[in-house]
Amino acid sequence: MKEGRVTINILNWLESNGWKIICYDFPQSGTGVLLHPNSDKNRTSKNKGGIIPDILATRNSVALFFENKDRYVLSDFEKIKEIKTFGNYSNSLNIILSDFNVTSIHYGIGIPAIEKHINKSLENIDGIDFLISTLENGEVLINFDKNGVLP
Repeated sequence: MKEGRVTINILNWLESNGWKIICYDFPQSGTGVLLHPNSDKNRTSKNKGGIIPDILATRNSVALFFENKDRYVLSDFEKIKEIKTFGNYSNSLNIILSDFNVTSIHYGIGIPAIEKHINKSLENIDGIDFLISTLENGEVLINFDKNGVLP
């Protein structure tokens, strides 16, 4: 399953459960919103150091930040952990979420529902808030939800 399909399945699932999609991105689509690092006040390049969330959604003062992949990728877990721990993109996130009265942001990963990828992912959940997987038919499974904010 390609990353774009993972994102579409999760978008549909979120919307059917009352989440409002703030922004989303598919690989190579250019549809996402670029977040700049907080330390980038004197940037010389438009995109240097920026990140694009695959999905940013909100419901009832809670925001979800998704990184989606077509398989388990350790560097994505490390990236999410760094963003969550250090808040190094908080200024851009606060601007994007300023109209939604968000009191907490939860960070997680979306992957295809393939056992080997889920198992490897579950070994590295210490820096994320949730892990979601999806099947080709669009079904979404909650594999880990540290704070009980899903669906």
